[in-house]
Amino acid sequence: MTEAEALDRLKASKNCKDICASAVEKAFRSALNKYGTPEKALDAAKERLHALSNAFMSEGEAKKARKCLKAYLEGDASALTEALKCHASTRERLDALEEIYGRVFALTGTDGGVLDLACGLNPIYLGARGIGGVCGIDISGRACAIVNEWAKACGWDISAKLDDVNSCAFPGTYRLALCMKLLSVLETDEKGTAEKLLFRVPAEFILVTFPTRSLSGRDVGMEKTYSDRFESLIEGKFVILDRFIMARELCYTISGKR
Repeated sequence: MTEAEALDRLKASKNCKDICASAVEKAFRSALNKYGTPEKALDAAKERLHALSNAFMSEGEAKKARKCLKAYLEGDASALTEALKCHASTRERLDALEEIYGRVFALTGTDGGVLDLACGLNPIYLGARGIGGVCGIDISGRACAIVNEWAKACGWDISAKLDDVNSCAFPGTYRLALCMKLLSVLETDEKGTAEKLLFRVPAEFILVTFPTRSLSGRDVGMEKTYSDRFESLIEGKFVILDRFIMARELCYTISGKR
């Protein structure tokens, strides 16, 4: 199998057909550099892309989110919560969303728009909360399509764009950018990408979060590890306006990049 054939197979595979093409190619090239052969790179890239995208929301969960939209439009307010449960990221912090955003918006205000990086279904929550000018970016076409369907049906000023946050051109400038559990993922794939992204983000304020527990729920010192690394990374470059822990997330609101 040639490199071109392996990449074509990856792009055509069921698990990757809805993922941003540039992210698929990047994952393949990274795996090829690590494993050396197209066959091994193909398998490794599939696994990594699943972890970055489809593991957060299955096809069945996407179908449920669409059914929830129909119910919501028919007057079932609880359908919003059920839709947000269809994506792992919003599901994990669902009970704390009001507290998290209440604390952040108290510092940043709600005018000027929100850039939501690796957004998942989060723009739906923001739209329902009455926040306008929300632009989400995600490598999952599945998530982006659902966000845009809800936006159109509900008349909310939110949207989601299929793209890779590492390489895309950001559309405009914003009051607040969201990097929720994103920087640690980027650093796992390629060292130095977190800092590069922070300096590219066209926003006055940035909410950055990190997990404080392992996937199994264990406390293995992640809070201290991420806190030390992040605060060292931004020292002298950004100002920490707030730091708090909520819903097993270490949260920073920062500003002042130069």
